[in-house]
Amino acid sequence: MLRALAVDDERPSLEELLYLLNADPRIGSAEGAGDATEALRRINRALESGPDGPDAIDVVFLDIQMPGLDGLDLARLLSGFARPPLVVFVTAHEDFAVQAFDLKAVDYVLKPVRRERLAEAVRRAAAQRGATPPEPAPRDPEHEPDPDHKAVELGGVTRYLAV
Repeated sequence: MLRALAVDDERPSLEELLYLLNADPRIGSAEGAGDATEALRRINRALESGPDGPDAIDVVFLDIQMPGLDGLDLARLLSGFARPPLVVFVTAHEDFAVQAFDLKAVDYVLKPVRRERLAEAVRRAAAQRGATPPEPAPRDPEHEPDPDHKAVELGGVTRYLAV
């Protein structure tokens, strides 16, 4: 189970992200920080407790544009640690993706965050940390995707189009 820290200066975005993270069975615990300074304090506690301690952090879900120290700066600081937590950027700005992956980001999720997209980011983080995935949920044929239709998202609206 992953231990996560979500960092976002916009309270509604942080609360939504924490809600989605806590709903994922691969996340053992998720805490929030409203800015990079608060995140650094939380990460310092994690370092003091050790990699298997009660305050350890496996992955940081990080907004990019925040007042003061921004998400990219925080990721640069984290990359200098002996065993840095994984970083997943969660942002409304697609312009920073190349910089994010240069900093070895696990994933880059655009806001508004979709549950499925965040689940993929968590899956990638779990795979990198070697966390064992939970048993898959039993399949419900009534809610299986229709193979004759594809979901297409445009402008925040999802339409199902015939193949």
